[in-house]
Parts: sequence; C-alpha cells; structure tokens
Amino acid sequence: MAATLKDVAARAGVHPSTVSRVLRKQENLKILDTTRKRIFDAVEELNYQPDFTARALRMKKSFTIGLIVPDIGNPFFSRIARTIEQLGFEKDYTVIVCNTDEHQAKENKYVNHLLSRGIDGLIMVPAQDSDESVNKVLEHKVPLVLIDRLFEDINTNAVISNNVESAYNAVKHLVDLGHKKVAFLRGRNNIYTMTKRFEGYQKAVDEFGLVKSDSLIVGNGFSFDDGHNATTKLLNCPEPPTALLLTGNLITVGAISAILEKGLKIPEDISVVAFADSIFSPYLVKPLTTISHPLYEIGSKAFNLLLENIESDEETLPPTQIMINTQFDIRETTGKAKAA
Repeated sequence: MAATLKDVAARAGVHPSTVSRVLRKQENLKILDTTRKRIFDAVEELNYQPDFTARALRMKKSFTIGLIVPDIGNPFFSRIARTIEQLGFEKDYTVIVCNTDEHQAKENKYVNHLLSRGIDGLIMVPAQDSDESVNKVLEHKVPLVLIDRLFEDINTNAVISNNVESAYNAVKHLVDLGHKKVAFLRGRNNIYTMTKRFEGYQKAVDEFGLVKSDSLIVGNGFSFDDGHNATTKLLNCPEPPTALLLTGNLITVGAISAILEKGLKIPEDISVVAFADSIFSPYLVKPLTTISHPLYEIGSKAFNLLLENIESDEETLPPTQIMINTQFDIRETTGKAKAA
C-alpha cells in the first residue's frame, strides 16, 4: 500500500499539517532545520508520492500551465521554454509545451486541448494569422501571458522586446560605417515582432536619407531556405545592397550561406547584422554582429507574471505589458562600406 501523508508525519514525529506545509514549500513556515530534514528523510524512506489529484480538487487548481510556441527548435523559443519549465518545476507546476510550427489551426487545436485539461494559465507565442485562440482563452477567463508577439487591439498581459529601437540602432550602426543601401529580411510580415522591427528600419532609412526601395525589403518566412532565397535575390540585383539587417536565427544562417556561395566576403563586400540568439554567434569563424535577447529574463518575467495572475485573490488583474531591452553586440560581420 502506498504511503500516506499521515505515515510520513508519524515517521517524522510531526503533525500531518506540518508535513503538508513543508512539502508545499511555504516560505513563512517557522520550523527547525532538523525537523525539516526528518520530514524529507521520511518522504524518501517511505517513497511517499503526493496525491496531486486530491490536492487539485481541494484547491480547485490543476497545478498545470500551458506553453505554446511556434518553433521549439529555434534557440529563442527553446531557451525561453527551458526557463519556464524550470521555474514551473520549482513552484510545483507541470508545464505542457506545445509546438505549432507557425500553423494557426494547430494553435487553435492546442488551445482547445489545454483548456479542456483545466490548465491554471497559459503562456503563448501566437502564430498571428488569427486572434481566435487568444480570444478563446480570455473568454474562459484563464490567465494568459503573451511572449514576443501581441495583438495591439487586444489588451493582454505580455512580455515583449524593444524591437523598434533595436532595429533603428542596428541601421544607425551601419550608417556610421558609411552604408547607404541597407536591405531588410523581415520574416513573416504579419507578425507583430516583424512589423515593429520594420518600423525601426524605416525610421532609420528616412532619418538618415538611405536608399529607399521596396526591392530592399524581402522574405516572408523564418526558415533557412527563406533566408537563402531572399538573400540570393538581393545579391542578383544590378546594384545589390552593401549591408543586410536579418530577423531570425535560421534566416541568418541561410543568408550567410547565400553570401558565401556568391563568392563574397563578410564584411569586406557586405555587412551583416542579425537578430539572433544562438550561443554560438560570438564563436563563429567570423563572429556575428547581433541583436540578442535576455532569454532567461523574458521567460522568468512571463512565468512570474502568469503566476501572479493565477494566485491573485482578485478574479482578474489589470493587464500588464513588460518591455525588455535587447543587447547589441558589435563583432566582425560589420565593416565600412566599400567605396563607390
């Protein structure tokens, strides 16, 4: 027969409520370290497993949260997911991770599945082809935090980055190096993140009098092939750009591959700045100039904001949007523009 809470209490010589409070990690519990150790020793000796079903029924909580991301293979999303999973573990929450592959139908299905499981809250990076799933979560009054992307006409909790400023500063850096023709590889153009980066790019182009042309704005996806094909198209122009602003990890790898296939050198022939979060960026043969994100901070801010909403005594808290600053690291893939 499986050990019970009362069995643990008897073995440790304490009241069952003390065992319960210790296992729930109540920070305000005043108890001797020796007593705490006896409890954990008893748990291990008896192989005690808490009855989470009974606990969930008693507290009207599932101690489960959902996490929906577009691409778990992308270092940006995988490292944020790792942070949220670890913080959930520390707070006794199980995190169910769902990968949508940027497909709206898949996202909608996952949202329905998670809601049917009675999750306590949801952290989500929406595909943004539709706001259907976000509205469904809000209608169910389940605490929700969006990461990286939001719908500007829906007031929700969110943790986002300063994309406008980041893109502007990247282009300004290229201007300072004498570049007049800077191309922008934008990823999917309906994504909030991309629209804000494009806004920063356009602001810099206008302010610094750079070459302005629709032909310099290319790409509509986040894959290696998207980056490779868009860059090849740019490089085959009669007067190609002298610098690229790239907006994703796989896009960047594809773009660099296309540049090398063309027989060009970075940064002697073309400069590259990338929104990229790979830990390998500083250690490439040609260390990459990057705009990167504090991924642990993003994940922890999102988790703590969700937890605050889950544990609030109020039915709903006013939505909070947290802006996170990116980091700009100038390395070896940007240099002075070639003389005309």
